Amino acid sequence: MVEQQAPWLQVVKMLVAIVVSWVASSLLLGTELPIFAAIAALLVVAPSVHQSIGKGLERSAGVLGGVVLAWLASLTLPTGPLVVLAVTLVAVLVARLLRLAPMAANQLPISAMILLALGAGAGPLFGFERVVETLIGAACALLINLVVVPPVQHEPAERAMRETAYAVADAYDRVAAALASHDAVDGERLLADARALRAHVQRTRAAMDALEESTRLNLRARALRERIARDERLLLTLTVLVNRVIGMSRTVADRFDASVADDPIVHRVGTEARRIAHGVRMLVDRHALEDGRTTTMPALDGPALTTPIAVPQPHPTHWVLIGALLEDVRQARESLEADGAGE
Repeated sequence: MVEQQAPWLQVVKMLVAIVVSWVASSLLLGTELPIFAAIAALLVVAPSVHQSIGKGLERSAGVLGGVVLAWLASLTLPTGPLVVLAVTLVAVLVARLLRLAPMAANQLPISAMILLALGAGAGPLFGFERVVETLIGAACALLINLVVVPPVQHEPAERAMRETAYAVADAYDRVAAALASHDAVDGERLLADARALRAHVQRTRAAMDALEESTRLNLRARALRERIARDERLLLTLTVLVNRVIGMSRTVADRFDASVADDPIVHRVGTEARRIAHGVRMLVDRHALEDGRTTTMPALDGPALTTPIAVPQPHPTHWVLIGALLEDVRQARESLEADGAGE
């Protein structure tokens, strides 16, 4: 999986945080090279305010541990490259034994190594100043993340939701086409395509989790609460629809043959599958209109969902096939109607 680059806004915020923390540390502490402040600012500026606070606490804990370890080493051991190497290795082991968070575990040996290399033996104030320097850098980064347009990861979540919804709709269209086919149906391919929708749902779930994370302690998130709750309901609906279309695809793969393509009940099921597909697209497009975004979905004559399918009597041969399809259609209809697609 290829990691996405940080957006330019995030890069600019990192640059500003580094400069501000450098200047602030120089003015407050009189440090010529406030390296720890710059590193803290670089690491603490995160995609969300909540993450920035967490990173700041973790990094500060790691720096404090590294400073203490380096200070003790400078008081008891002679200076030299082997001492720096030994203390760095000990710091890695200490971080592992204490089960520190990843950022704190990485920062502890880094801080110890840098402090010894820069001259921790210069006195106890040297280590204390590095702690203060780190706190200044973390505070500057957090302040900038609060003030400079705190990012809310809503667009990636909306994009993932829309892609998933249209993929689900396409799957129902494929089932409808298979039910109307008088030729042999590649049931295994149909089922594999339906099962692939689970990956779409997982990606959308991850995008929604990132959105939720970005709204914590974020003042801009208040206006999005209703939209986030609505999108959570939509994701739940899509999850149900994915399970149902997988069931329909499995039924087609296991039991369908072209001889039932002309059966009126099977024909109704196919029609309903197409209307479910349309209902899904209509639902996400309606959300787009509510959010002020444009949509180009063509209109479909008739209601999104028709009345429930009535079966006068079971099919003498394919009653299992038809019964399974009808049950999946029923549950899909109920899920869509609960989310307002049938309005």
